[in-house]
Amino acid sequence: MSVASSPSPSPSTTESGAWVGIENNTVVNVKAQLGYTAFLPCSVRMIGDKQISWIRRRDWHVLTSGVFTYTNDERFSITHRDGADDWTLSIKYLQARDNGTYECQISTGTGIVSQFVNLNVIVPEAFILGNSEYHVEAGSPINLYCIIEQSPLPPHVVYWKHEDRLLNYDTERGGVSVNIEHGAKTASRLIIHSAVASDSGFYTCEAPNTYPAHVHVFVSQGDKTAAIQRRTSGSAATVMRREGRWWWESLLAFITTLYWPAYTTIIITSHKLL
Repeated sequence: MSVASSPSPSPSTTESGAWVGIENNTVVNVKAQLGYTAFLPCSVRMIGDKQISWIRRRDWHVLTSGVFTYTNDERFSITHRDGADDWTLSIKYLQARDNGTYECQISTGTGIVSQFVNLNVIVPEAFILGNSEYHVEAGSPINLYCIIEQSPLPPHVVYWKHEDRLLNYDTERGGVSVNIEHGAKTASRLIIHSAVASDSGFYTCEAPNTYPAHVHVFVSQGDKTAAIQRRTSGSAATVMRREGRWWWESLLAFITTLYWPAYTTIIITSHKLL
């Protein structure tokens, strides 16, 4: 988590001698990763009998007041020690919908003093290099490369799945290897040796609290497919030649049948004249 805020302002006096350690309408920016815990800071000193409240601005829901929580969502809690100045709102198991603005406020005789926290929930995403389709011939290796981006806290593991079957610890198929590379960006490579037809299908790359990536793998038979196409083309050509010959012979037979009587009559007449 990273917090960006302006320098701490000098406390201002309220009635009853209470001191508020925040300046009105200041803004703090907090970044936290999906699935982890976000800590939203609010520092107030010497509040006397006043109550600190946390409000979610999206729906104006009062989340906490003092040390009490007013939401059924158990992911929200307030952290405060007696005598301490900090009233930190914690949100566990962050979800994408937690993104937004939260307000820490205290009511005084002259109005409300507030501090705003903009929470940015970062959602890492997996990307498989290449196109959405991967074509390979039978007997060749399947080689897929996946990168995890936008991950402030790099994952320790990256999972590969074929349809619903986890490949990281696959022993049934054999010839499967999964490697992970830690660095500025976490990456993982999946290699399946000697691809067969049953290796076709959807493959998924994912990490905890990360949007997954998918690719559709097609395993073709290579030369066998080409041979089938050649045989099919050759058979079609043979049929066409046979059909063409039959058509031509039929045409000749028809012409002969049509004109043969006249031709015979002409020959007989000529013979008589001779």
